[in-house]
Amino acid sequence: MGKVTGSKPPPGVYRDDPDRDDAASTSSAVLMEDVEYPDSELPAYQDVPPVAGTIQSQYHETQSCVGSPYLIQPDLPKSHLSRDETTTTTHYPLYSQDAAFLGQMVHDQAKYPPTFTARMVGTHTETRRTKEKEEKVSVTDFDVRLDMTHLLVPSATTPPNLLRNGYETPSPGVKAYRGYRTKTASAAESAEDADSYINSYISSPFPVRSFTLNRHIINHDSASLETLLTSLIGSTNYRGHLNVSFPITHNRVTVYSPCWQNDCRDKTWLRWFFYLTFLWIFSWPYLWFVTRRWGVMTAVFPYSSAPDGRNREFVVKSEHAFFQEWKTSIRRAVVGKRQGWIDEEYRIATERAGSAALARHPSTGNATADGALGFLRQAVNVGRDVAMAGGWGADS
Repeated sequence: MGKVTGSKPPPGVYRDDPDRDDAASTSSAVLMEDVEYPDSELPAYQDVPPVAGTIQSQYHETQSCVGSPYLIQPDLPKSHLSRDETTTTTHYPLYSQDAAFLGQMVHDQAKYPPTFTARMVGTHTETRRTKEKEEKVSVTDFDVRLDMTHLLVPSATTPPNLLRNGYETPSPGVKAYRGYRTKTASAAESAEDADSYINSYISSPFPVRSFTLNRHIINHDSASLETLLTSLIGSTNYRGHLNVSFPITHNRVTVYSPCWQNDCRDKTWLRWFFYLTFLWIFSWPYLWFVTRRWGVMTAVFPYSSAPDGRNREFVVKSEHAFFQEWKTSIRRAVVGKRQGWIDEEYRIATERAGSAALARHPSTGNATADGALGFLRQAVNVGRDVAMAGGWGADS
């Protein structure tokens, strides 16, 4: 899965408040430049957000997803996560032998949304010269990641029409993996329920088979948020190559039946042996021929009531509200050339640093005097920001 697509609005210029005029936006930008971020207030860098990393989630009958800031899918027995972090695979035998056991696992896993992330990567190319030759090297200026999974989790204020319930199965005319080698449409007049598919998987006489639960996000206006983030980073005069994406991981759970063919799929050394000896030319067609697949259950997680447009309702908040909450922290992370996650701790530290800077320059109560002081502070900042004003991160 990639972006949740929507009609992309025309590129706009970033403003602190879109409802204000150009003068107000410029004034806000001056105040942003006036904020200093002492190194002592910076949160320690970690590859994984400490908030999300400290939560241990286990499912109970009375547990609800409502109100949880972060949700981490509980580990399954005899399972592992793929290298791209999209698919959790389990070979636990009971999931292929007991319909009630498989149904309970699917019901539990369908409660947890996929991991939804905003990622901003800036790179540039440098030409490095040595005595013998010249070579071009790609340099990463920043790689900022921000978890947005909590925006898919309902709260007490979520509109009732956005409270999801269970999972979906495909309509008869929609092609899907229904226990065959390839995707097929159903001959039934109405959609089969989840229990029917689970029972057909358990009772199947074919020893090599798989059952997959998908997690899907709908109605997120990724194009609009991408435009806001691109404009924000452009306001720092960044001249490099920018890539804004919204990766979705942990979005699939696959059960493999207990058999030697399925066990061989996850043996890395055996896979490399087949690659190097070109035996994969024979093994892949064989596995395709003998494997029966079920991929008919999807847990849908709406972000809002519609992909874009007016009068949308949201599970938590709009893309614009999310951007307004995080824009200062994102800008700080980009300018600081951060490599990794920013989280709630980082956002709070940014707000405290900004409050401390404003406290050092209190208002006099006179609009003329405040304007003059603001102009003087801006003049002082010119020398500090002259390098950034000329642009940074360009190819060289």
